[in-house]
Amino acid sequence: MGVLSIEQRFLDTARRLWAPGATIIVGVSGGADSLALLFLLARINPQWPVTLQPVHVDHNLRSNSADDAAWVQQVVRDRLGMDVVVEAIHIVRERGESWEMAARRERYRILRSYRQQAGPDAWIAVAHHQRDQAETVLMRLITGTGIQGLQGMREKTQDIVRPLLTFSPGSLRDYLQAHDVSWREDPTNQDPYWLRNRIRWQLLPLLQTRFNPQIETTLAQLAERAQEEYQVIAQSSEQFLISWNIDVRADPLLLPKAFGLLLPAVQADVMRRIGQVRGLRLSQKHIRQARDGIAQWPKRFRVWQNAQGDWLIAGDSAAIHTLWPSHELPLQGSLMLPGGRLVVSQTFYKEPQASATFINADRWSALKVRAWRPGDRIEPLGMAGHHKKLQDIFVDAKLPWSQRRLWPVIVAAEDDRLVLAVAGLVTAEAARCKIGGRCHQIEYFQGDFPVKEGI
Repeated sequence: MGVLSIEQRFLDTARRLWAPGATIIVGVSGGADSLALLFLLARINPQWPVTLQPVHVDHNLRSNSADDAAWVQQVVRDRLGMDVVVEAIHIVRERGESWEMAARRERYRILRSYRQQAGPDAWIAVAHHQRDQAETVLMRLITGTGIQGLQGMREKTQDIVRPLLTFSPGSLRDYLQAHDVSWREDPTNQDPYWLRNRIRWQLLPLLQTRFNPQIETTLAQLAERAQEEYQVIAQSSEQFLISWNIDVRADPLLLPKAFGLLLPAVQADVMRRIGQVRGLRLSQKHIRQARDGIAQWPKRFRVWQNAQGDWLIAGDSAAIHTLWPSHELPLQGSLMLPGGRLVVSQTFYKEPQASATFINADRWSALKVRAWRPGDRIEPLGMAGHHKKLQDIFVDAKLPWSQRRLWPVIVAAEDDRLVLAVAGLVTAEAARCKIGGRCHQIEYFQGDFPVKEGI
């Protein structure tokens, strides 16, 4: 591709992505891609004028990183007459972060701080190109993804533009060479420890030589098609949220029973939106479990489907408590609760079972289940008239405070103050079953495992 055709394509892209007169914060590492981005922006400025602010972030992860920063400043000043702002930072990894992830987080934090200073019409321009897009799609395929992940990177998202996504890295290097511009390679881009580098230097070349010489273009086109098709899903989920007046930021949050009538792809998109505003990285498993009616999400968020068929999402145990009123217990079947699932059946009592709670059905024909209330007491089996606070029972069972708010308390239907059992933990003397007598058999499942009586 010739120099003029590259510049014309880039000008067409710029006209699509931002308005003239905008401020563009340009991340410049000193590599070929970011320098090509800055030089192209400068080149088209007479036809599509913007204010350019180059920013170089020195992560201090290599001994010669300060030399790279000085080199970038010199090249840009000599060739373009611009000053490059250098921000030297010290990376501190958060829990679960790699150095690469932490550096990226801090880099975008710096770039966004400059954008904020420039005003609401400013954009951050980064130099992701077609190969980066292909690598992203492959990486997500390898680690597991759906149509949302297959979209790869978008040209325009919130405050970021990626005007080079349709350009090959080879064409960008040819452009720099035509203008006699040198660049510096980051040695960490060669390190096979990182999955993206293994994809770049091992998997992509194998696919190109053995299967499809145009694999980068093919994967980039797949991302474009996924973006187009995802728009249909996004519009459907947006319409659902608007029509039911749902604020995805609410905590606790209720999704009406109608949520269950949506297509699975639309349900998943609604769940992802709810997760995103809470800073949650939801896996396919998180979303599938939530759709099925009960899930434990990151940061202690819980999802469950109540007896009315609504989905409830809450991150605070007190908020969960307010969303969990007493429910009538079915004579047969299961009931989803915030902390797990109750399975109820009718049987004739033979002997105790570690994983089941038995309540006399001749004496208590109807039952309810509710959350623990401070002050609740029970007369445990064999305690001969002595009562015990449920709080003490939870302490004895070594249950954390967050689980106490979720634990099912079985009470009499006619008086929900009368505690007949704490599922899986203790049964009241008033609920004692006689051998051969009718009884309610109740099992409590946290996740997929039953809770044993008296843990």
